[in-house]
Amino acid sequence: MSKKRPASHADEFAAVQRMLARERLSIDDSQPGRTCFLSHVGAQPRLLPGPWVGHRDLIYALALANISPPQRTSLARAVLVEYEREFGIGHLQLEAVPSGLPLGGSSLRMRHRTGGPACLHTWALGPGAKPAQCDWLLLRAQPEWAVVDGPPVLRVEGLEMLAALGGEVVVLVATATGAIQIARACAPLVKVAAHPRFAPHIEGHDPDSPVLLWPHDALDGAGLRGREITALVLVDAPESTRREAETWCTRQNAARPRGIELVDVTCPGRLRTAELTAFWRACGEPSVLVRGDAAWVTSGARILADLGAAVEIQPEATQLELL
Repeated sequence: MSKKRPASHADEFAAVQRMLARERLSIDDSQPGRTCFLSHVGAQPRLLPGPWVGHRDLIYALALANISPPQRTSLARAVLVEYEREFGIGHLQLEAVPSGLPLGGSSLRMRHRTGGPACLHTWALGPGAKPAQCDWLLLRAQPEWAVVDGPPVLRVEGLEMLAALGGEVVVLVATATGAIQIARACAPLVKVAAHPRFAPHIEGHDPDSPVLLWPHDALDGAGLRGREITALVLVDAPESTRREAETWCTRQNAARPRGIELVDVTCPGRLRTAELTAFWRACGEPSVLVRGDAAWVTSGARILADLGAAVEIQPEATQLELL
C-alpha cells in the first residue's frame, strides 16, 4: 500500500480518476450535465431525474418501483443497453458486463476513445459475475470479502428460528438489490414482508410475514412503530449503522420486558474473498481501486495487496466524534 508506484501506474490512476470525475458519464449518481449509468436497483443514494442509461432488465425493474412523475419521465427516455455490446457516452467507450446480481445488475467496462487504461467498475459481484480483461478494477469494499473473520452469511434457518421464537424479525439491508437476494434465498422456506421501497421488487411478498426487510436508513420511520420486534438482523452494516441500531434497541428495550437480539450477517449471493480473488485473476490481475467504508477499505486493501495486487484506496470521508 505504501510502496512507491512506477510512473506508469500513477499516470494510469490519474486517467481512471479523470474518467470517473470529468467525463459526461457518471455511475449511480445523477449530476447536471452528465449521463448516469444505473448499475443496480437501489445502488444510487438518490434516484434523481436526468439522462439515464441501464441494462434492459434494470430499466424494466424500475418501472415497477414507487417513483415520482419526473423520475418516470426520465425512465421513459432512458437508453436501454444489453450485456457485452459496446456503446458510447462522450469520449468513453463502454460495455455493460453481467455482475451476477439480479434485475440487470451490471459492472461497467470503460475506456477513453483515444486509448489509455481499461477500467472495470463494479458495485457488487455475485457468483455469476463475468470477468473482463482490464487494467484497473474498481471495487466497493464490503465485509463479505474485505473483512477477515467477518460476519457469517445470512442463513435462512437462522431467520426461521428467530421468527419461531415469536414477535417480528427486522432484517436491515442497504439496498433493493440486497433485499431481493435475501428474499430469493428465503423462498420458499420463509416468506417475507418488505418496506415500500423494496416491496415492488419482491416476488411472493407477504405483508403478514413476521420477517421484515427494511432499509438501513428507515429504522426510525413510522413503519416499525407499534410492532413487537424481537430481533434486528444487520446485513453488511457499517459501524455508523450499527451504532444507530444499538441506540434504537436501547430505546426500545427500555419500554418492553423482552430485549431485542442484535445479529450481524453478510448478504447471501455475493462473492467471498476466495471467489473475488479468482475473479481478479480472471480479469488479468489488474491494479485495484478500493472505495467505500474506511474500515472495510483498509482491511480489503490489505487482503488484495497480500495477493500481489497494486492497490489504491479512496475511503469515504468520516467525521470524528468530539468527546
